[in-house]
Amino acid sequence: MTADELTAALAGTDVEATMKSLGFTPEFVAKNVMSIDGPVTVSEVAMLWMGMPNKHDRKRTRQLLDALTTAGLLTNPSEDTYVRK
Repeated sequence: MTADELTAALAGTDVEATMKSLGFTPEFVAKNVMSIDGPVTVSEVAMLWMGMPNKHDRKRTRQLLDALTTAGLLTNPSEDTYVRK
């Protein structure tokens, strides 16, 4: 998924504003969350985003993944794991 495709998929939702307020770019999310085959975890995405994430970075990452789940782009089969629909 490209950043443009992600932006189009999120049209009409508040997820783009949430991403921006959390510090995520559409390019990062498209490449590191939405283009991954198989599951992603909060820790994995936070590591890609911040290198050595602290608890606040992991919290913001979880908020991002939860927002994408609410928008219908991800599912959350277990506490820390998210899968693209």
